[in-house]
Amino acid sequence: MTEERFNLLVTLMWDLRELGRGSVLYLDGAAEPVLSVPVLSRRRALAVLVVQERGGWAYLWDAVQKAPVGHVREAARRIAGVR
Repeated sequence: MTEERFNLLVTLMWDLRELGRGSVLYLDGAAEPVLSVPVLSRRRALAVLVVQERGGWAYLWDAVQKAPVGHVREAARRIAGVR
């Protein structure tokens, strides 16, 4: 599962980059990967995870915001604050 989560987060990283947003992928040896996306208007970063749901994988950020991984561009836009 870790490799699949890693690949899905890398895909999101590229979409965020296309929107002009940077991100950092943390890959700890004993934990699942986490994507950190700086929030420009605040001095903090969003943690983005890939979680498994009944319908498949989804991106999760801000503890309650979700988007299916099949909608990666939509997720990137929402995370970046682009409409």
